[in-house]
Amino acid sequence: MDVTKLIVGCVTERGLEEHMKKSSGAERLRLEIRQNCKLFLLKMVSKLFEKAPLKYPLVRNLSVLDPRMLLKSKEVSTRKLTTVLRLLVETGRIEDKCCDEIIREFGHFYDHSLMSASDSFREFNPQSGRLDEFYQEHLSNKAECRHLWEVVKLVLVLSHGQASVERGFSVNKEVMVENLKEHSLIAQRVINDHVHSVGGLLNISFTKELLLSAASARQKYHMYLDDQRRLKQIEKKTQKRKGKMEEITQIKSKKKRMEEDTRVLMKSADDNEEKAE
Repeated sequence: MDVTKLIVGCVTERGLEEHMKKSSGAERLRLEIRQNCKLFLLKMVSKLFEKAPLKYPLVRNLSVLDPRMLLKSKEVSTRKLTTVLRLLVETGRIEDKCCDEIIREFGHFYDHSLMSASDSFREFNPQSGRLDEFYQEHLSNKAECRHLWEVVKLVLVLSHGQASVERGFSVNKEVMVENLKEHSLIAQRVINDHVHSVGGLLNISFTKELLLSAASARQKYHMYLDDQRRLKQIEKKTQKRKGKMEEITQIKSKKKRMEEDTRVLMKSADDNEEKAE
């Protein structure tokens, strides 16, 4: 990279020009600044490559699922799919005996389904379209591509990891307050998820069943408290009975040991008596 062609911004350029009017070493300073900018860019790009998932062969070859890329070359797409299958076999995700069948199904899908629907593949927009819905439409209802569809579903969820669970942790933190019971937290999460699923509070349908449930909520709460009290009483009685049974078991065990000790002492006394005679 030619550092003299590096764009450092209008403010920096103006500052350098003003400095050149005041100092004779401004040109050297200009080169140093550009050189430092170059080093910064190289370090930043290097760090991005280090952290980016593109360093993994599986991620690079998953471009085979890009509908726009599929149309460019069947040979390249098949080669990428083969690499993906090999990596899945190495990690124990699929069995190696299935690979040939998946490649065959991909070839059949490419020659027939893809070519007949090439416009939808070419016009796919990742900004507005979902890849899972796209392949759900083109693969899920084809029995001749069932093994290929299983692999597509598998690789589409690899990048998600625990994202939905971790997002749930954030929501839990927002709705949690002190002394919040587990059932209350679950109920608030259910309500929160439903509000988001329907698109906001104004889109909630207040049915007769919902209104009746809300009206009887207090009564259900008191019934729940009564049930919990009964359960605690039963548990307390069970623990008390269990404690008595354990005490009885210990007494029986102690009695058995004492009887065994008595038997041994009596036998020893008889032996000593016989020896004395």
